[in-house]
Amino acid sequence: MMQIKARRTPEEAEIIIIPMIDTMMFLLMFFIVASLAMVVQNGLPVDLPKASTGERHSAQNLTITIDRAGNLHLNTTPITMAEVTPQLAKLGVSSGTLLIINADYHVEHGVVTTVMDDARKAGVERFAIATAS
Repeated sequence: MMQIKARRTPEEAEIIIIPMIDTMMFLLMFFIVASLAMVVQNGLPVDLPKASTGERHSAQNLTITIDRAGNLHLNTTPITMAEVTPQLAKLGVSSGTLLIINADYHVEHGVVTTVMDDARKAGVERFAIATAS
């Protein structure tokens, strides 16, 4: 006689959540890194001159951008040449303030010198010229 085995009771289905958590963490990190790479910090995009000895500054306090047309921007706010000293003074700059100058490659040297002179009148003593590395 043939014996019939009793059917096993099916196991309850489980949702394994660990791989889903790993995937979500990967996606989160990807989007954080991607969004940080797309941000222009404290300035506007200009064609910077290249320098082999250029250094990155991590403490960017203020940025003045001079584009190819000679337009000035303090951080991202458009200003005129006459407003450089009053605007910097209004922000309360001190001798420890670092002013980074993002000047387009085609901007005349005299414009950059005038901006630096006006910034000194407001109390800035530390300057950095932005370059492309």
